[in-house]
Amino acid sequence: MLDLSYFQNQNSNVQGFFNGGTWQTWIKPRGAKLVNIICNGSGAGGGGGFQSASTPRAGGGGGGTGATSRLTINANLLPDILYILPGIGGNGGLGGAPASAGTAGQNSFVTLIPSTTSVSNVVLRSGTTVALPGGAGTTSAGAGGAAETISVIANNIFANLGTFTFQAGQAGLAGGTVNGGQISSTNFVLGGAGGGGTGQGGGSPFSSSGVFGAQAPATPLNTNGQDGRIYYKPILMLYGGSGGGGSSAAGTNGGNGGNGAPGAGGGGGGASSNVGVNAGNGGRGGDGFVIITTSL
Repeated sequence: MLDLSYFQNQNSNVQGFFNGGTWQTWIKPRGAKLVNIICNGSGAGGGGGFQSASTPRAGGGGGGTGATSRLTINANLLPDILYILPGIGGNGGLGGAPASAGTAGQNSFVTLIPSTTSVSNVVLRSGTTVALPGGAGTTSAGAGGAAETISVIANNIFANLGTFTFQAGQAGLAGGTVNGGQISSTNFVLGGAGGGGTGQGGGSPFSSSGVFGAQAPATPLNTNGQDGRIYYKPILMLYGGSGGGGSSAAGTNGGNGGNGAPGAGGGGGGASSNVGVNAGNGGRGGDGFVIITTSL
């Protein structure tokens, strides 16, 4: 969970909403002047790794991330209560013969009443089409899941009252018959990495010299992928799960994919060598979130 106290100061109020699938309420703080809302959809699950005595055998793909909508608006234009519904992260697929794909993410919403059935109730929606899961590994690589697509103003009509930006999510990385695809850093919420086939699972692109430090650059053989990390210093960054390590020797398991941080994709599961051992399951996508910062 994000430690939002880092963002607090005496002239602001920061509230975070992270429980996917649960309606929550924001109450306008006394003395509110300007409100900034970040609404991020949930990530999708990674695909399971393939189980086979022969090669090629491949790991599952990583899940895509949620999209992000942002709105800055004068507080007097908002009601005293807003209703928040973060999306539920998608489950990872099961490894095996056959393996299964993960499940999709969901949109997140900020609404005037606890209902998403009409656009006239919606203040902010994270995106349009939800994040898609990583594909199952087979004799070829499990595909990376597509990201939640960018939101459109027709689904956020009240955003016209303020200043808004919409951003698409990031796709997950494909699994591999040898090494799984590495996470790429093109967003502040990152897709899940791919599971390995007969090689390593994908990991993080950041080196130890970067400001965020290093998550494991790759997942070793027969090893579970790391869960996505949450960074809030010096700036917000949310990692997808690493891919599970593959199996190169008979009788050895593939690693499970790591779970995604909030809004991020789950990692793909690693392939296993033969029947009688386990291929890796995909990691779960992170629940969506909403962060509301009020200037006082």
